[in-house]
Amino acid sequence: MENIAESTGVFRGTETDLAHMVQPAGGRWAIVVESLDGKGTIRLNDKEPFTAASVIKIPIMMAAFHEARLGALRLDDTCIVRKEDKVGGSGVLKELHSGLHLTLLDAINLMIVVSDNTATNLVIDAIGIDRINEYMSKKGCSASRLEAHLMKPKPGGPYNAITASDIASLLKGLSERTVENPGDCDTMIEILKRQQYNDKIPRYLPKEATVAHKTGEVSGVTHDAGIVFGPKGHFVIVCLSKDLDDVEAGDDAIGKVAKWAYDILCKV
Repeated sequence: MENIAESTGVFRGTETDLAHMVQPAGGRWAIVVESLDGKGTIRLNDKEPFTAASVIKIPIMMAAFHEARLGALRLDDTCIVRKEDKVGGSGVLKELHSGLHLTLLDAINLMIVVSDNTATNLVIDAIGIDRINEYMSKKGCSASRLEAHLMKPKPGGPYNAITASDIASLLKGLSERTVENPGDCDTMIEILKRQQYNDKIPRYLPKEATVAHKTGEVSGVTHDAGIVFGPKGHFVIVCLSKDLDDVEAGDDAIGKVAKWAYDILCKV
């Protein structure tokens, strides 16, 4: 399948650089780097659907805040962790006692900060899959879909899917405080800043950089998507992958792409 890349502004003509950075990991990539200060954009395969992994947790969080603002639910509503709710993969709730009570906002924080899959499913249940997909559609994410709870895929699919373009658009809206209530956007960015898996986008960034992001990984896949704040600018970066030869090399490639973009857009 042909790689489809385009660039504007300071990124014009740098598509070869981008391809070189991800080449050691093999597989296929979708990347968006967009300056939020008008300096330029580079996009690679950004409209192509990829397995969502845990990056789908970004629009799930946003849908929850949206529904709370509408009054359809409350962030202090109680969620009860039942034995049948516990699923594998990342997170801590699967290790705790059944019957545990926590608020919906607690579940959202666990979903993002430690990528808790059980917490994610509690949030999905509070909103509803149809409402989450309706939310993404209304926000222009026409190629992204939540098809099933985390760690509970439909046999034979379809599977949860996202595009780099869709996720970049949501992150841009958060940063510009336009996609939801401005205070809610600020709160969600602060939650994303507390993400504890920092071996991808932040890997090579200097200490003065701040990253609000969400990672994702399954077999042969490593993703990271977020907003990078630097002293001389900030930008959205989304890196999605599939069919990787070396996932650890993929993590490293995401770090190199982020540092490359940072040096172009944010360096003092």
